[in-house]
Amino acid sequence: MASKDCPGSIELLKNSQQAYGSKALLIHMLDSGMIHFQCDDPKEATLFFQNADHLAQDLWTKSFSKEAASFVTNDFILPYRGEDFERAMICLFSAFSYIKLGEFDEAMADCRRLDIILSEYNAQYEKKNVYKEDALGRYISGVLSEADKEFSEAYIFYHDALKAFKNYEEAYGTPTPNYLLEDLLRVSIPADRKSEAMKLVPGERNIGMIDHRTSRTLGKIILVHLNGKAPVKIENKFSVVTATGPISIAFPDYSVNPPACRTSRMILSSPAHSCEVETELFEDINRIAVKDLEDRKFRITAKAIARAVAKQAVVQASSKEMEKHYGAMAGLMANIAGNVAASALERADTRSWRTLPGEIYIARSFVPPGEYQINIELCDGYRKDLNKISVKAGETKFVFCDTMY
Repeated sequence: MASKDCPGSIELLKNSQQAYGSKALLIHMLDSGMIHFQCDDPKEATLFFQNADHLAQDLWTKSFSKEAASFVTNDFILPYRGEDFERAMICLFSAFSYIKLGEFDEAMADCRRLDIILSEYNAQYEKKNVYKEDALGRYISGVLSEADKEFSEAYIFYHDALKAFKNYEEAYGTPTPNYLLEDLLRVSIPADRKSEAMKLVPGERNIGMIDHRTSRTLGKIILVHLNGKAPVKIENKFSVVTATGPISIAFPDYSVNPPACRTSRMILSSPAHSCEVETELFEDINRIAVKDLEDRKFRITAKAIARAVAKQAVVQASSKEMEKHYGAMAGLMANIAGNVAASALERADTRSWRTLPGEIYIARSFVPPGEYQINIELCDGYRKDLNKISVKAGETKFVFCDTMY
């Protein structure tokens, strides 16, 4: 993908399922979906994402026998079921794939499912996760509803996105985008919610809003910019000396490599009209991933400690048996060998969806109907030519690009 070799990347994935292994089938599906998405094969991408969604849900409700087995070895013996945020991203990128296909109803269904699964997962935890609602998914739902002229529904989705961004700002430092505030105010007029919307928009924000009636005479172009790469899981491992010997505990952490450029702009040009608009950060996957893992770190660590104690009990029982039958030296050697083996078996689960972007930016512009050449320019001056788009009055068109590799 770094060398822009889409056919080679797809062929590599086709031939590599065995290399992923049976315990990482979900990751193979996710990588395959993402690569087909980036390589402009959204139909194939939707198939992989839908299958991944079904598999992830099935693994989430897996049998307790396999969960119990991981107590005496490690989580690598379990099929990878994905982090909570990764399972949410399956729905988001499935929605993006349907948008590429022009199937907005299917995209809307995936955005709704995203909200549902986050609620379902979070309801099972005594300590609630910070990532319990997805602001970008709700915003896209608002855009799709507005495109379908369902203004009251669009207002509700924009309103819910605004609530989610308040959580994003507190948890991840992601401010509420101006585009969302503009869209909320614009649809509040046909939705008959203007007075309510005015109270929700901070007075200090400089919101430039196109009138609702004027917007219906223009086309809308939305750029979705995937930037950088998602964080990588690494292992943290330490030993604790106890009265019966040392025990090893391992748990995963994320290593984040933020992209060098974190700003961009969309450039639109046609013979009759041209404009430039800045993108705004809508989804900081890097920070969501780190915080999501932190939220469940207590559960991971508690399981790791319980597993280490169980292994220590097995080692002690074996050592005493050896000492009983073959003497103190044999018992000591059995104890040492058992502790070495237990430490070697203790591994953190460092599997993850490595082909996710690190950040998602959005730019939006209302333009006179016509055909436009679209470019994206990064903070370092690098400019990438995207495709041409024809847009009609009252029509919404999406453009996707990535600077992940």
